[in-house]
Amino acid sequence: MPNVFRAAVACMLMGMIAWSAHAQFLEIAPLPEAEWSEPGSVSYLQNEKAKSHYAAGEYAQAKAIWENLAVHGNLEALNNLGVYYREGKAVPADYTKAVSYWEKAASANFTPSLMNLAWLYTDGEIGFPKDLSKAFGYYVLAGRAGDENGAFTAANMAFNGEGVVANFSDGHRLLKLAADLGNPAAFMMMGKYDELGLNPEGDALSARDWYEKAQQMGHPLATSALASLPKPDIDTVYDLMAQKRHADARRLAAQLCGSELEAQACSIQGQYDISGAPGVYRDYVRAAQALDYACAMKIEGSCLNFAHAVAEGAQLSLGKFSVADYRKAEQEYVRACNEQKDYTACAGVVFFNYYSAFGLNDRQKIMEYGPRACMNGGNDFACDVWMPMFNANVAATYGGSSGSASGGNRFGNFLGNTLGTIVAGLAAGAEAYSGGSGGYSSGYSGSSSAGSTSAPQTSMRDFNQYLNSVRSIGTGYSAPCPASNPYCR
Repeated sequence: MPNVFRAAVACMLMGMIAWSAHAQFLEIAPLPEAEWSEPGSVSYLQNEKAKSHYAAGEYAQAKAIWENLAVHGNLEALNNLGVYYREGKAVPADYTKAVSYWEKAASANFTPSLMNLAWLYTDGEIGFPKDLSKAFGYYVLAGRAGDENGAFTAANMAFNGEGVVANFSDGHRLLKLAADLGNPAAFMMMGKYDELGLNPEGDALSARDWYEKAQQMGHPLATSALASLPKPDIDTVYDLMAQKRHADARRLAAQLCGSELEAQACSIQGQYDISGAPGVYRDYVRAAQALDYACAMKIEGSCLNFAHAVAEGAQLSLGKFSVADYRKAEQEYVRACNEQKDYTACAGVVFFNYYSAFGLNDRQKIMEYGPRACMNGGNDFACDVWMPMFNANVAATYGGSSGSASGGNRFGNFLGNTLGTIVAGLAAGAEAYSGGSGGYSSGYSGSSSAGSTSAPQTSMRDFNQYLNSVRSIGTGYSAPCPASNPYCR
């Protein structure tokens, strides 16, 4: 174990005790960014010229340029003059002058000067004895000003009680700051704390995230750290759902779906992508892709949810789906209508055959499934499409939407409130999942009201009277419907 990890782990228990004993008093909010010379500007080019002189041993020329820039408050020049007097290459080292220049630049949050002061007090020099308390303060300021190494060093000092009372809470906050600034070692330590359960808000899943970030940054220990973690699986997804960590649940489900073709995970991803959830945005195309595979693997509810995804997505962008997608979605609605008496699905059949943009246009299906959706299910969209066709007895009255309107406002919305049940269904998903058998029941699959059935007969009550009944009661299947009405199926 590297020294930095050994030292940090050694103080964990002490730090945990200190965590409860100390309030989070340490300020780590970001500081205003220091003003650097713009690349290509006169001051930038002058600084580069001075550094070239200095590297070539032409110290007087370098000093003259920096002093001229420093008069105008140039922060790089102030810092470099401090280096000039600290190194003592042209003149004897003068730490008093060096500190004077660094403090001027540090007062403007210039991170190189803040770090130079921190290093000075970490080691101590003539006239400036070692002072870890001052060093810690400068490391914190450097981190707040955007220096990842400053934040990381301050974090370890807080963990180990160097220059400050050991405090796990402050150390962890500083470590998170260093990680946010992109420090690979901070990624590793954040992951280790989460893996060991020392961060109440972390777990093995968040530890994996940190280790993966460290791996992407090339940290040499990241790969072995990842290998030591338990592999997340579908049960992990259900645990996250039960905790209402929907964004994490969706992300892991998508990973399992994409990398391992875990069909149940594909189904869950699809449901999240259809409905959205806190931290999860709707994506009907991704939903359809995931649910198509889950449907092929015979995951319960996935075929119908695939149809819902295509129907919703088509209203936003026709070009994202093919005629084959529309045909498959329509067929799933046909199956759900016939086998489950799902009248929202019956309306879906009408939807895909009514609008010419989908390329299906089967009037017979509108006439067959429209009355079920309208009169048995009370679906307003189906009623609006089917009733005029029935009353007028026209050959065809298809919708002509081009699908070009954004938001789908030129398509009739037949799904109504069906989509609204998914979030509750996902939140309860872990309870609906029975013993790992894959028996997850989607709250999205729509109404399955059976309605009343009767054999077709020759007589039928007045249609408009029945329409008024539907409108006043709300759903056709709850209204009186005698056996003489062949459209009550």
